[in-house]
Amino acid sequence: MQERQRDFDAARNLYLLSSDCLFKAAEQSKGKMKEIRLANAEKILKRAKEIEAGFRKEQNHQKPEASDKEKKWLVTQKPAVTFNDVAGLEDVKEEIRIKIIYPFKHPKEAKRYGIGSGGGILLYGPPGTGKSFIAKAIANEVDAFFFSIKPSDIMSKWVGEAEQNIEELFKAARSHPKSVIFIDEVEALAPKRRNTDSTVMKRLVPQILAEMEGMNSDNSNILFIGATNEPWSLDSAILRPGRFSEKIYVPPPDPAARKKLFELYLKNRPLLNDIDLDTLAQAACGYSGADIKEVCIKASVIPFKESIQTGIERDIGMQDLMKALGNVKPSIDEGDLKRFEEYSFNR
Repeated sequence: MQERQRDFDAARNLYLLSSDCLFKAAEQSKGKMKEIRLANAEKILKRAKEIEAGFRKEQNHQKPEASDKEKKWLVTQKPAVTFNDVAGLEDVKEEIRIKIIYPFKHPKEAKRYGIGSGGGILLYGPPGTGKSFIAKAIANEVDAFFFSIKPSDIMSKWVGEAEQNIEELFKAARSHPKSVIFIDEVEALAPKRRNTDSTVMKRLVPQILAEMEGMNSDNSNILFIGATNEPWSLDSAILRPGRFSEKIYVPPPDPAARKKLFELYLKNRPLLNDIDLDTLAQAACGYSGADIKEVCIKASVIPFKESIQTGIERDIGMQDLMKALGNVKPSIDEGDLKRFEEYSFNR
């Protein structure tokens, strides 16, 4: 009925739902009944694909041209940050150097020992721990073009365009000698398919998997980095070898890293001589890098407001920072942190 009324999107969805039900029924069947149900499921799935192809062709005549803003992910930029700018996380950085940076920077030696230079890496951990910053530093360290993508850059209301965007993205990355593709909140593009009714995701996830699978052959110049705060929400297929072969836990900053973060975010601000970075680092136990940045901003606002109100300028003191620490609560929940640690241990 939907097909006769030219409601192709609804018709395709019904066909997909019907074929999925038949495939599931076939799994529970035996003998001739299983063969019949499988054959019917294949026929219905084929018709769904035919409708989708026809619908896509029709929409291509109606679809507006994508604006530069919508396609801004195609613009590459060279990040200015390096691993020297990454506070702490020495174990994480060394793991990344061995598995990613050294093979890219020393291809001759990597080839001799049979170590690939491209592939996929998943950075996972609590929010605000610097996963995006690390990805930028990696791109700089390997002297690669950097593609920074948000899920919203890929998704589209147009049928089939999300898959085309992924294909275009990898094609653009392959056009450069070295490229780093970074997708933040990657779980939004590759969620567990059994937990979603979205037909878009059921097409998009296989497209991502196919492109990542190709990185083992002709895409050795591409490093695909995904970042997530919810690694347990990712489709299991994307975590297999050949896709996200390397999974690296990015934990909250330790005391040394917190001290460096305070130093970094207080740099170029007017400071009194009473600033004690070690005390601040200890007091900020459990704070993420983003939390510490917020503390420094709030501490700076205190003398700034006073200078406006009184006309007398003063520098930022330890008292301002401790007051700001009391007003900024850690964004990392203890329960979530425990879950990350258990996930890292059990994977």
